[in-house]
Amino acid sequence: MKSSKIIVWLSSLIIVLVLVAAATGVFYQVPGAHIDFVTVRGEHATYQGVGLYRYDPASVAREGVVWDVIDLCLALPLFAAAIVLSRRDSLRGRLLLGGMLFYFFYQYMQYAVMLALNPLFLVYVAIFALSGVAFFLNLGGIDVPRLPAHISARFPRRLFIGFTLVMSAALTVLWLGRIIPYTLAGRFPDELAGMTTLVTQAFDLGIVVPLLLSTAILLWRRSAWGYLLAGISLTFGFVMCITLPAWIAVPLIQAGQINLIEAAPFLLLCLVGLYVTGRFFWSVHEEKAHSSGEMAPV
Repeated sequence: MKSSKIIVWLSSLIIVLVLVAAATGVFYQVPGAHIDFVTVRGEHATYQGVGLYRYDPASVAREGVVWDVIDLCLALPLFAAAIVLSRRDSLRGRLLLGGMLFYFFYQYMQYAVMLALNPLFLVYVAIFALSGVAFFLNLGGIDVPRLPAHISARFPRRLFIGFTLVMSAALTVLWLGRIIPYTLAGRFPDELAGMTTLVTQAFDLGIVVPLLLSTAILLWRRSAWGYLLAGISLTFGFVMCITLPAWIAVPLIQAGQINLIEAAPFLLLCLVGLYVTGRFFWSVHEEKAHSSGEMAPV
């Protein structure tokens, strides 16, 4: 009972903080203009020069604003719905809440370590810290051993396994294609212009890819933990499958600056991911999410 109340309070605080962070990123403006700069590595970089992300490379600032818009329009309403459902002890709600908490943890830890220092730094830290705590508390309310019994045969298990393996391979090949040339020949990737290191690549290779591979292996073995991780990774992936096309569309609309050869496979994977996510949550039987003696609804 107490843990359930704590989750609700933590999640409510996260909503307020994300609302502040995302709204500031979208609407806060200061006078200025793009700044062209030559880095110590001799790269020509363009900094945003305006808004909250004015000290970040223009490409990073653009993605940050798009991500903030997605948070305001999609992630926050989805998160609020997950909180309401989980308070009713809905299994779908618990899984959805876990995935959204993981999403905010991933996003705002990136913000804290990748973006140039801005007035919202402590807000970013608070969001990913609270999300991490609430994530593990939420897992304690799910009866994991009985989870497979709540997933019907409508869930395309093999399709999901194939999807996670392909997505893991795509991310690995894409990012290693940037990193290996530098490692072998000292040629810096274009994405590094104006930044000190490859933060997104580190997060994807160090967090997302291992999560997807672990989920695929556990689900192939029909482990209960595989179904739990599937719910979390699919929720996280659902929001990212909306965010990624937006990241691709904005520079394409603005200046035609996009590599469609690289973008097309990920757009296709996003469509598959959205389909599998819908099938998974449709296949969840709505029964009590908590285990015996564990958390009950608030």
